[in-house]
Amino acid sequence: MALAEGGKNTSGPPPRIKVRIESLSDLVFGLALSIGALILAGKLPTDGQTLAVNVLEFGFGFLIVILTWLGYSRIMAVLPVEVPFALAANIVLLFLVVLEPYLFYVLISAQIEQANAFSVAYGLDVAGMFFMQALLAFLVLKEDKSGLHGQARLHPLVLRRFKRIARADAVTATVFLASTLPLFWTSTPIGFLRFYMWSSSFIIFFVAVPLRKRDDRVEASPGE
Repeated sequence: MALAEGGKNTSGPPPRIKVRIESLSDLVFGLALSIGALILAGKLPTDGQTLAVNVLEFGFGFLIVILTWLGYSRIMAVLPVEVPFALAANIVLLFLVVLEPYLFYVLISAQIEQANAFSVAYGLDVAGMFFMQALLAFLVLKEDKSGLHGQARLHPLVLRRFKRIARADAVTATVFLASTLPLFWTSTPIGFLRFYMWSSSFIIFFVAVPLRKRDDRVEASPGE
């Protein structure tokens, strides 16, 4: 048994260095939403149709940030930042989040000949956001299985929820990543196919909510 000076045992795990990232993450998500609101305020509409388009554009970017924040906050409520790769994944995710409103503004302000390249950049950014979030959810599952860092084991129902989060985020990331392929920059009678692929990704989350509630009721029912 290894002993330090004075005869103290040093064979145990090294002490954890606490890193607080919650305040930074709140600031970054708040900044991303604020940038989106400022962009909307700077686009003064000339008629009712322009106003509706501006609100829809803002709503799209708002949903992307909010859905990311909801999943992120649930994950970080149980995931110690000291877990290997957790801090790095956090930093990458927060960088992509704060970049999202800028790239979205560049995209909606672009001319048609620039929109293809700018939409690829935006698709890669959002794909990275959801991929990083899926990675953090996977780290929760891995951490619970290994029982490291002295954390209490999670309830099986909570674990199933994190599995759903990881799957939903991975599928959403794949949709945005696949949308950057050149074949999806195809004009249709109602717009470019790439943009409708982005919108369809929200279905994953709106379908997952009733499925989660159904599974929770089954789990809570006696004799199941």
